Amino acid sequence: MAALVVLSSPGPYLRGLLRRCWGQLGGPSPPWAPALAIQTPTSLLGPVGGEVESDETPSFLDSIFWMAAPKSRRTIEVNRCRRRNPRNLIKIKRNIDVCPECGNLKQKHILCGYCYEKVKQETAAIRKQIRAQEGGPHKAPVVETVVLYEGEKPREKDEGKRIIERNRKRPSWFTLD
Repeated sequence: MAALVVLSSPGPYLRGLLRRCWGQLGGPSPPWAPALAIQTPTSLLGPVGGEVESDETPSFLDSIFWMAAPKSRRTIEVNRCRRRNPRNLIKIKRNIDVCPECGNLKQKHILCGYCYEKVKQETAAIRKQIRAQEGGPHKAPVVETVVLYEGEKPREKDEGKRIIERNRKRPSWFTLD
């Protein structure tokens, strides 16, 4: 269980109101001190071991709950060993390969970043052409879209699908199927 002790110094208007209230209760108004709020366990509020009265006025530091502090400083060697522990270091990648399309370095089984940028640009160009052909974003047909490049003709299985024709050669990474 915890208790919150708050001592505050009210403003001049509130101070006058509180003095009048204390006066109506029949007692003198308390002296106002600077504001102080301390949250402590209730066991720290009362005297330990019974009612013991002392002539000393309690100090501000008596009500503080002291925390533990390190007994000694960590040495530079210990700090460096802790920081340079192999589990904290960056792992060296051993799965680096050369991209067969562009020749840049990439991770194995992951698409090359440079090639992916080309794919994004081609896809954006196709979407732009589709938007221009449809005339608006909400006028898209509900059929599948087939992209045909220069020199390609629609196949039998492309019948009934929306056909987008591009006036350029098909990129090597953009497969037909």
